[in-house]
Amino acid sequence: MEPCAWLKGTNIKKHVQTPSMALPPRAIFAFNANIDHHCFPSEDELKRVGDFAPALASQMDECFAYSVQREVSIDSKTCNFLLSEFKGAKEIVGGQAGNAAQMASALGVECLLHTNYASAGLLRLFSHPKKVLVATERGFAPADSVQEEKLEAHHFVFESAEARTRFIASYDPQPLHPDSLFCGKIRAELLSVQHAFVGGFHLLPTVGRLGKFMGELRAWKEINPSLRLFCELGEFQKPEVRDAMLEELGIFDMVGLNDTEMSSFGVGIEDFSQKANAALLHSQSAQEVLPKEKLDDEAMQFARKCASFRAEYGRCATLPELEGYEAKSVEKPAMTVGLGDTLSCAYFLSSL
Repeated sequence: MEPCAWLKGTNIKKHVQTPSMALPPRAIFAFNANIDHHCFPSEDELKRVGDFAPALASQMDECFAYSVQREVSIDSKTCNFLLSEFKGAKEIVGGQAGNAAQMASALGVECLLHTNYASAGLLRLFSHPKKVLVATERGFAPADSVQEEKLEAHHFVFESAEARTRFIASYDPQPLHPDSLFCGKIRAELLSVQHAFVGGFHLLPTVGRLGKFMGELRAWKEINPSLRLFCELGEFQKPEVRDAMLEELGIFDMVGLNDTEMSSFGVGIEDFSQKANAALLHSQSAQEVLPKEKLDDEAMQFARKCASFRAEYGRCATLPELEGYEAKSVEKPAMTVGLGDTLSCAYFLSSL
């Protein structure tokens, strides 16, 4: 989601009651959770990146010059360079599913989290680890009880201090895939879960791999036909995967995306809306649901409160902290990364 004056220009209703009774007790969050390294690069740091990887630096310069967020994939060599060069970057939970689980766990929702990289390095970053459950051979266990050392996915989030535009360089050590351990264990849980928040498809390298994820989702729906699916979209790395995803939107009850991601599909909003059952469009200046008759106004007000709180304080709010809190325009946000996922997650949990 584009940052800066968060919620600017929106009409916020005051004293909206927090729908605590409407939140589900548990939900699935898949398929991408990773470690984000967030920083505001200096001119000297950008020069060193340019000396090491001129093409990457050029992409970053273009992103910042035109104030259009961009995400690219990098190799292990570049990842290791960035890890050594930006040791002072802030480590936070990243990925659409990771950000959503961070929000949901703060609200008291039990999160069944899929991740190909459930390492101790990632899991220690969750603020409410006992509410975040990951698959083990024994079943699902709280994040703070899992100490396995695994390969880690690192996403470097470079943010312009002036425009707050983000350039994301993503390294995933293994191809994203439906983790067999999680997929085996989740089947026993599906009848007790009514909500699933999924994302990460924009990072997939092939149409065939997208098909594996879609097949897994269809298997979930066969076990629990009432399972509600929300998909957060992104800027697709491969146009053929993006085009294939457009034809798969009908499986989801709702999809979320921002203006840049919407335009990348190359179709008008009307055509896009015909492919999707419903779409949550979010930007720094407006948040809306299409078709308009599917808007849950109370859920949207709640979602705006959650996003505003995170922008203002740099962390996810608990339900008690939201009581009496009013969404506002945040001119100098403490946190911009993950605001779109935060809003989408809060809307999804309180509306579907």
